[in-house]
Amino acid sequence: MEKADFMAKREKLNAQLFEFLPLIEIERCAYITAEYGRVQSVIGTGYWDKAAGQNQIFHGRMGDDLALIEDRPKDPYDVTIEELWWITTQYKHIERCGTDTYLNFFNMMPEDKKRIKTIANFWHKLTHETPLTDEEIAELRDGHEPFLDRILSTAVKVIR
Repeated sequence: MEKADFMAKREKLNAQLFEFLPLIEIERCAYITAEYGRVQSVIGTGYWDKAAGQNQIFHGRMGDDLALIEDRPKDPYDVTIEELWWITTQYKHIERCGTDTYLNFFNMMPEDKKRIKTIANFWHKLTHETPLTDEEIAELRDGHEPFLDRILSTAVKVIR
């Protein structure tokens, strides 16, 4: 790659980082604000690591005991956009009456899951020095306001 091509790519990437990372961060924070308690409740809980064939602790450190995690603060805003997407792909492993059951670790509405996956992928591309395509930019911009409107305006009905 010639120096001129490299510099043009770098300028394009820097402009996209400056414009789009804040949009992604706004959407991440909006989702966490709307689902604060649910996100907080999975921090420090076990999920099934299929590759290792054992339970792991979400937002724990290797070798942590569940009892030690209970004393740590659980701030949902510490969860990254990639982790928000990733936890929707993990499972809980429950052994009951001689059978194994696998349940979703974290459920998300399909339209929210699609948007979180999209912006997590865009965040990953940008932070790994890959500029977004024109189609990806259009998808990011066009979906921003509708996502915020939906996620922040959904009324919650409390049943007592």
